[in-house]
Amino acid sequence: MLSKRMKEKEDLEEISAELELADEDDKVPYRIGDSFFSLPVSEVQELLSSSVERINGNVESLEEKLSGLRDEMRELKPALYGRFGRSINLEA
Repeated sequence: MLSKRMKEKEDLEEISAELELADEDDKVPYRIGDSFFSLPVSEVQELLSSSVERINGNVESLEEKLSGLRDEMRELKPALYGRFGRSINLEA
């Protein structure tokens, strides 16, 4: 899920960079839900900016959860190896 969000963020940043080259008077299609709307470039840039900020928040949240899970795994490994010895493999 984290890699999916990172890819989505990269795509939005790439689209934002492309829109900087567009004429301000142009209207570009922007997807909202299942529909596309023709919106001015400046409005689409604002929408993309807010989407990137939202995704950044999601990515930070996912990274914090992942860090917490890794810490928990680090704490559990010695206890599990102590109890089960080499009959289990936790290094996958």
